[in-house]
Amino acid sequence: MTDINSFYPHKSSRELRASLLLFQLLSYPLLVRMALFAWQIFRFFRLPVAPFVRFTGYYQFCAGKDVASSAAVTSKMAAFGVKSVLDYANEHATNETDFEDNTAVILQTIGAAAQNDTYPFAVVKPTALGAFSLFEKKSNGIALSNLEVAAWERTKNRLDECAKLAAASGIVLMIDAEESWIQPGVDALVLPLMKTYNQKRVVVAITLQLYLKGSFDRYKRLSAEVESYFLGVKLVRGAYMEKERQRAEKLGIPSPICDTKAHSDTQYRQALELALEKLSRNFCIVATHNESDIDWVVQACKQKDIPLNHKNLWFSQLYGMRDYISFDLAAQGANVFKYVPFGPLAQSIPYLIRRALENSSMKAQTAREQTMIKKELRLRKVNA
Repeated sequence: MTDINSFYPHKSSRELRASLLLFQLLSYPLLVRMALFAWQIFRFFRLPVAPFVRFTGYYQFCAGKDVASSAAVTSKMAAFGVKSVLDYANEHATNETDFEDNTAVILQTIGAAAQNDTYPFAVVKPTALGAFSLFEKKSNGIALSNLEVAAWERTKNRLDECAKLAAASGIVLMIDAEESWIQPGVDALVLPLMKTYNQKRVVVAITLQLYLKGSFDRYKRLSAEVESYFLGVKLVRGAYMEKERQRAEKLGIPSPICDTKAHSDTQYRQALELALEKLSRNFCIVATHNESDIDWVVQACKQKDIPLNHKNLWFSQLYGMRDYISFDLAAQGANVFKYVPFGPLAQSIPYLIRRALENSSMKAQTAREQTMIKKELRLRKVNA
């Protein structure tokens, strides 16, 4: 990492102290489990959670309740070269009303991006626009009923509407990954969108989860097939490890997750190498908190004489996490953005729970967060 004046230029010292306290609390798994139990009680009895918003991590991991209120956060980061993608934190879409409402909000984020270069991307989770069960049936080749066929067409049309507006707005629409057993159904809708809209530039970008066995081979096949359109990929390790393993064990089938972390790391590094080789026609988002991978990309770019602000190369981290990485990259001139969730508190709780669990289980990275915040506070005290 470089020696920059501040790794948290967008936050006041008071905000940093609040972040430090939160990460210290997240270091204790027992406290996290107690908090989750408390949330279940609140949800069961339908008690208001707003009075306790400061204790939920909402301000650490979410930017606001809607697109407009998120601008205060995203504009601060943009002032220091870090862009944003607005991610609607609604993880409970179950019916047609939910799907239509989610589509409207996603179109709103695309519209905001069209008017503000702070937002070069938009993002959509396929199961926010269509039923999980439909994607699962399509993935398994199960015939749909007449009603399901109609629902599938509506899902297809919603995704197409988002891609069409992204194309007209000059931004990239990232398609989030889903669980492995519904990914074929997702691909059935998304891959044709890439071929349709990525003729002159990348409009639609898919997400590759490199902790899945065979994911690098899939990336190679996609890269080899690209001739008449541009390929856009967001490279992540993955987000459903425990869920994938539990399902495989329950069904008595091999786990789709790589057998070792080393295998995942190898696949991720191979994907990075391929992406840098193919930058002329491949748009790549390096979406990771792994400092060694990021340092490797930076050094590889220097060796290959690839500018860090190459139009087809971006780095991404989650809002509220690894800020010291994001702002350091921006200081080096890289294209970088934060994944910025937004939404009402009650609706965002599932997202906040996932962030809490992630930080609680990754003790080394949480400790690193604390170290960097303490370092920043010491420097500010010295320079005051």
